[in-house]
Amino acid sequence: MSDVGGQWRPYPLWGGRGDWCNEEVVGVHAYTDAIRSTLGSDFDPGGTSVRRTVELIPEPGNPHDRYAVSVRASNYLIGYLARERAILFHSRLAELIKRGLVPTVTASIRAYDRNSWDDTPGTPVELSVSVEIQLSEPHLLIPGNEPPEIPYTLLPSGASVQVTKVDDHFDVLRNFVEPEGELELLVTLHELDVSTARTEKKVVEVRVDGHRIGQLTPQTSAKFLPAVRHLGGRGLVTVGRGWFRGSSVSAQVSLMAAKAHELPEDFLTGEPWTVIALNRPSRIPVDEGRSVCAEPIPTFAIDMVTTRPLTPWQQKEATKMLIAASTAVASRGLPVVEPQVSPDSIKAIVLESHSADILAALAGIEDSDFALAVKYRSLQ
Repeated sequence: MSDVGGQWRPYPLWGGRGDWCNEEVVGVHAYTDAIRSTLGSDFDPGGTSVRRTVELIPEPGNPHDRYAVSVRASNYLIGYLARERAILFHSRLAELIKRGLVPTVTASIRAYDRNSWDDTPGTPVELSVSVEIQLSEPHLLIPGNEPPEIPYTLLPSGASVQVTKVDDHFDVLRNFVEPEGELELLVTLHELDVSTARTEKKVVEVRVDGHRIGQLTPQTSAKFLPAVRHLGGRGLVTVGRGWFRGSSVSAQVSLMAAKAHELPEDFLTGEPWTVIALNRPSRIPVDEGRSVCAEPIPTFAIDMVTTRPLTPWQQKEATKMLIAASTAVASRGLPVVEPQVSPDSIKAIVLESHSADILAALAGIEDSDFALAVKYRSLQ
């Protein structure tokens, strides 16, 4: 699925940290021949450890599991995500596929011939293999906003630094609050003059979708400003990865980007690093700051008794979905009532326009089908 007449484009998934491959791929021993082919000339019978870019392909038509997600390298099937993990990722990966994008991640493949030291004639050689991929949580697979529409370049990842004065801009940041409490954002960096009559001072201003959300301290700004100025001279806006943590009452933002002295020469002079746009609408309303419209927004009270006791896992999934529903209520400026989920009952206040989808998703959870719940959460 790497290329079908040039139709498919690889989409590197977000959220990974450093070089750590943290997610085990299962079923690899059924695909040892394919893995040998994937390794090619890099394979050493005495022991091989290589990195590969692999594709994560949802398989809704899989006869054994409609939420299956296969792992493929060089057009070879080499394994699957574990079933309990695949169900969490399936719908988000499928959305990328619908856009003509193939989700990709980094994989670490370790393999050796288990009995290569055994010279007994006729003994078949067995391949010992393990595959792990660099995979974040489902809500962190793609950035929470779109890249700028003007020319820009994305700084390489780097050590986290704090963005200050974010509380002054919570009216903007509240639009990015997620049920999981965290999100990665594409933020733009701009030089800001904060000089006074006594001191000359320049800092880096941080913006999301053109809206100011904070700034770096003068000391930290000095480590980024040379890059901002250099890239600005090339007609490029500087973009970094922002780590956002927030609730309905407060937020924090960190910038995870390489500082000017850490940037390689090919980045400073080469082609811009960009992110594939998904053409999603901005989360920030055009009329942000205007008072809530006078027209009342109807809500719906869910007060249901379950047909059978919910398992702890079912309760967890129901709670996560209803927190997403509460976030939708809060985004309309309405008071939020904390959802209550027990083995025998579910109570929550949701938007009336969302009630049908939520009730259908809750019915699915009772039947251990989480697809609708995951889909609803992905839309919020």
